Amino acid sequence: MTRKAIIGTVAVCGLATAVGVAWARGSSSATHVNGISWRNSLKDALAEAKRQGKPVLLLSMFGRIDEEMACANARTLRATLFKDPEFKKLVTTEVVPAWEMVRAVPKIEIDLGDGKKIRRTVRGNAVMYLVNPDGKVLDAYPGVYTSDDFFPMVRASIRDLARADDASVVAYHKSLGNMIPRTATTMGKSVMESPTLDLLGAAPTDGVQTPSRSSSPERDRFLVAASRISDMSLTPMPASVAIARVSGKPLGDRDPKAVAAEVMKRDSSVNMTRVRPVVHLWLASEPSLPEIDKARDAVLETILKIPYKDPYFGLKDVLLPGTPE
Repeated sequence: MTRKAIIGTVAVCGLATAVGVAWARGSSSATHVNGISWRNSLKDALAEAKRQGKPVLLLSMFGRIDEEMACANARTLRATLFKDPEFKKLVTTEVVPAWEMVRAVPKIEIDLGDGKKIRRTVRGNAVMYLVNPDGKVLDAYPGVYTSDDFFPMVRASIRDLARADDASVVAYHKSLGNMIPRTATTMGKSVMESPTLDLLGAAPTDGVQTPSRSSSPERDRFLVAASRISDMSLTPMPASVAIARVSGKPLGDRDPKAVAAEVMKRDSSVNMTRVRPVVHLWLASEPSLPEIDKARDAVLETILKIPYKDPYFGLKDVLLPGTPE
C-alpha cells in the first residue's frame, strides 16, 4: 500500500473536543486502575485530604485513566510506575490519589483492511500535581519517571511542603530552581508519535510560544528557562530516525523492550535534571500558590508547549477525510 493510500484511510478523531476538564465514567467516586482507587473529583479528593490530613496527588492527563488509548505518557506511567507496589503504598498511606481528564486525546486509526487496524495517539502529556487540602499546588511532576527517580523526589516534596505555608513553599522552590540549557524532552513519546505525524504529513511546530517578558525578574527568569524546553514528539520524522535520535543508534537487532526501558530512563533523567528545575522557577515566581486551573496553563502551555486550548491541537492543517471542519 502506498503512503497516499494509507493516509487516505486515516480518520483523525477527538480534535475538535471542547477544552475543559471531565471526569471518569462509571463510578461517581473513584476509578480503579492497577488496584488503586483514583478519586474522580478533585473536590472530593480535597475533602478527603482535609479529613486525613494528607495532600492530594492529582494525575492530570489527556484521555481517561481507564481507557486503552489514553495519551502516550499516561499509558507509560500506567504500565510502569503505577504498577510498582511502592506506588500503591504511597497513594494508600501518604497522599489521596485523584485524576482529571484535561480533554480527549487525538486518536489516529489506520484501517489496513480485513479487520486489521493500527491505532495511535498524538499530542497530550501527563502531569502529576501535589496539591494541599486547600487546593493550592505545592509541586508538579511533568512527564514520566522511573521508580528510582520518582519516589525520593515526591517524598521530599511531601515531607517539606505538605504542611508548609505559602512563603515556605516559595522559598523551597526558589532554592531548587536553576537555569537550564536548551533541552529536547519527551523522547519516548517521540518514538510513538513522530512517525504518525510524519505519515499524516503534519507540519513541524514548536508548540505554544513562551511569552518573552513579564513584570517581574523572577517571572522573566522562569520564562527564559521555559523557552529552552522543546517537545521532540511535536516533530514529524520516520520511525527509524526517531529511534536513532532518542537511543543514539538504529534499532537493528536490539531487543525493543530493552531499548524502550533505556529510552524511559533517559526521559526520566531529563525530566529530573532539566524540566523539574523549570517547575521550581515557575512556582518560585508565583505571587501566591496557584490553584490547578492556573497551574495547567503554566505547565502544559508554557513549560511543555502543548497547544491544549486549540480545538485541533495544532493539526488543523492536516486536511484528511474524517477531520472535523
